[in-house]
Amino acid sequence: MPDPTSCLFCRLVAGELPAHLVAADEYCVAFLDTSPAARGHTLVVPRRHVTDLWTADPETAAALGRSCATVARRIRERLEPDGLTMRQNTGEASGQNVFHLHVHLVPRWHGDGNVGWPWPPPSEHDPDEVLRLLQPEPSDSLIPRTPG
Repeated sequence: MPDPTSCLFCRLVAGELPAHLVAADEYCVAFLDTSPAARGHTLVVPRRHVTDLWTADPETAAALGRSCATVARRIRERLEPDGLTMRQNTGEASGQNVFHLHVHLVPRWHGDGNVGWPWPPPSEHDPDEVLRLLQPEPSDSLIPRTPG
């Protein structure tokens, strides 16, 4: 894991670097993106250093989701966009360039362009094969079980 003292978002969370703070709670911080894709483009990050979604524990992921929902409602109420794009990139191939888990909340207005997506779609896509690979094992669960 990278040293959190050299992580840009850890330094923002610690107050070592300036940020336009939108919201904060004990688990997450939300601030305006310094290179916004739209007016109100906000990043939501966990306070604790987590590299990406693959390495996030369920509690951190849940707290991040709650914070995103809260900030998204605030964006809707105060900026009145027509829609909102929520994007999370995990890994360099996905476009992640700051390796601290974060979610982009981008307000959208009719006619403002399109959302980037891999294109063209894969020509070799067998949904039955993909489903077979992704179906849960008997021990899998989307909801972590607590002992007792």
